[in-house]
Amino acid sequence: MSSKVQTVGATTKLSQHEIIPHKTDVGALANRINMETRALHNKIDKLVTLKFAIALRNYRVYRQGLQSFYHVFATIEDCLFAELENPNSEWRDTLRKVWKPEMARKSRGQQDLMFYYDDDKSKFMTPIMPAQIEFVNHIKQVVQEKPYILLAYLHVMYLALFAGGRVMRSLVSRATGLFPHKDGLKHEEIVKLGTNFFSFDVPDEDNFRLLYKRDYELLTRNHLTEQQKQEIIAESMYIFEQNAKCVNELQEHNLAKILHTWQYFAWQKGANMVLLLTVLVLLYYVARIGRWINA
Repeated sequence: MSSKVQTVGATTKLSQHEIIPHKTDVGALANRINMETRALHNKIDKLVTLKFAIALRNYRVYRQGLQSFYHVFATIEDCLFAELENPNSEWRDTLRKVWKPEMARKSRGQQDLMFYYDDDKSKFMTPIMPAQIEFVNHIKQVVQEKPYILLAYLHVMYLALFAGGRVMRSLVSRATGLFPHKDGLKHEEIVKLGTNFFSFDVPDEDNFRLLYKRDYELLTRNHLTEQQKQEIIAESMYIFEQNAKCVNELQEHNLAKILHTWQYFAWQKGANMVLLLTVLVLLYYVARIGRWINA
């Protein structure tokens, strides 16, 4: 589907006066979303930053987080492409002009997950965590009822990657022990196999982000009612809340596994200790009986 959608000026350099919206434009939908979600944004940013640092120490934790976000982006794009292919959709043209093929994350996320899960799709193709399933089902339902809600996801989720993609890519590439050894490949080549999700095939990522924000504002300014804009803002708040829920869910899942492992370890060690003490007591009494017989 992405091959059918044309990029709008992805390589055109913007001059200063062409940068839209200006950060002081309080009427711009993107700015309104940012203002209304600022507290939630700061909260999830701190949460993800902390958990990401932990994930980089363990590739199993990292791939769990990547898998969680993969399902969200995959669902967004499946819903978006279905809308773009629907000739009867009143939102088809608007969404087509906002969307850029270079933004697509589904195939890139799948490439990374194939790398971390040893080419076994069965381990990641279906969401299994409750919050992930809830999020994916919600996206499908709300977009089916109100396709313009996709504009909340196209702002929140993709601009987050634009803003942090290079930083994330750099942190992942420098993480020691995160990448498995691949015979015949240099470290730099291995890193590329596992960092597709945070990479964009554009000449200038900063300019691409500005172009995207410009098109988003120009196409949403007069094509949406105030009620629709309010619904998009409300959905943006939900996105931040649900992302935090998914991140916390992974933390609780891993803590439960660690606790179970330590409980099993303690039980196993405890059982062995009881067995050892029993043997020592038996040996003690056997020795005493032996001395009593020889006395």
